[in-house]
Amino acid sequence: MRLIKHMIFVDIHDNKKLLINSLTGTMDEIDAPIYETLSKWQTCEEIVTENDLEAELLSNLQSRGYLVNNYEEEIAKKNEILKVLRNDHIQRQKEQRTVIFVMTYDCNFRCPYCFEGDAYLKKEVITPEQIDAALKLAGEGVESICLFGGEPLLPKTRPALEHLFNKAPDKTYQIFTNGYYLIESLDLLLSINISQVLITLDGSEESHNSRRILANGKPTFKKIMDGIEKCLESGINIRIRMNLDKSNCEEAIDLREKLLDRFSGYKDNLSFELATLLGNSYDERIDIMTEIYHSDIKHSFEDRERINDFITKKNSILDHLVYGRAINPLYSYCYAHVDGMAFDPYGDIYPCLGCVGKDRFSIGKYHPLIEFKENSIRNRNIEKIPKCRDCTYSLLCGGGCPLGLDGKGDFFRPVCYSVKTLLHKELPLFYKEREEVMKKTEETVNSAY
Repeated sequence: MRLIKHMIFVDIHDNKKLLINSLTGTMDEIDAPIYETLSKWQTCEEIVTENDLEAELLSNLQSRGYLVNNYEEEIAKKNEILKVLRNDHIQRQKEQRTVIFVMTYDCNFRCPYCFEGDAYLKKEVITPEQIDAALKLAGEGVESICLFGGEPLLPKTRPALEHLFNKAPDKTYQIFTNGYYLIESLDLLLSINISQVLITLDGSEESHNSRRILANGKPTFKKIMDGIEKCLESGINIRIRMNLDKSNCEEAIDLREKLLDRFSGYKDNLSFELATLLGNSYDERIDIMTEIYHSDIKHSFEDRERINDFITKKNSILDHLVYGRAINPLYSYCYAHVDGMAFDPYGDIYPCLGCVGKDRFSIGKYHPLIEFKENSIRNRNIEKIPKCRDCTYSLLCGGGCPLGLDGKGDFFRPVCYSVKTLLHKELPLFYKEREEVMKKTEETVNSAY
């Protein structure tokens, strides 16, 4: 027997490491002596134990999937995993479960950090003909429809929304909105099945109004809060997103607690997503994420997901650490790139919300003619990226987020820094926070006896 090559060691603290099996998603904490033994065994084609402790270790490693008879067996195991993932990938693309409609790039807000920049200068609204063409292309497998912008609930988008809702009345809708026109749109929202309406609040009223401002400079906080309350009273699921930097992190967490208390009667309808801004520096993002995690970890796994699902989106490894779910292998970085398409008012198709309006990320056209690009994110996976095929990290990162690639045009390249940064810099911080909280909890329990 020999050790698999798909082992990753992550330094945590106090001479401890996390051992990750990137084939199975198994994660184990080991100490320095075990690491030394494993380092010695990594060079062995056939492991020979020298004492009872090593024999016990070998047995544990075998039960956890760290051993194979030879390298060919390991490759066969990986190929079997890839086969399952590939088939699922193909099936998801065929089924096309989710579509996104960018109703317009126009927006009544002028948020200084908007990742879409000056896209609001594009004033067109998607037409009924384009909606029909998009739904026809997506096919009968569509289960959910996401509404995006710009701002999808502008008064001028109402005719297009009415057409869409009449055309697809049986779908489940998710709506990304700044929340300003919630009350005016309430009758429309109540006419469809909504999974959630995602709205952004950026901290206290003063901070929010300095960041989430109307084009005419007027404040928005109170009107949005009135809309949130009306939606909750009407049984509509609301997710409140908070975009954080160092200036508003503490007050945003405080606002979340106040809203949880204020709307305690709507516990099943209210959730949160606390996220760092894309423009934040790495150190700032780490500080913010650590602070968020520290405020979240005192809650149960069930409540933690409701009060903040941002960390779960980062990576399945952090998802495992924060929420206790299994670490699943990735064939593509994000399934939004597999079974979702975003249709905009200019006939373009994009793979996800993060890149709408950016021409180089377009995967094709749907109107007036249908055409798809071969070199696109939609066709990107770890078997198509040469450097990912033999990489021990690939099943954990899916090739990394392609939105981080430079503008050279080839999408079949890896983005490695994200998973390696997460594993070797972020994961140890979260692990340390978790251990400290668990230690305090244990001390509290022991002091009670």
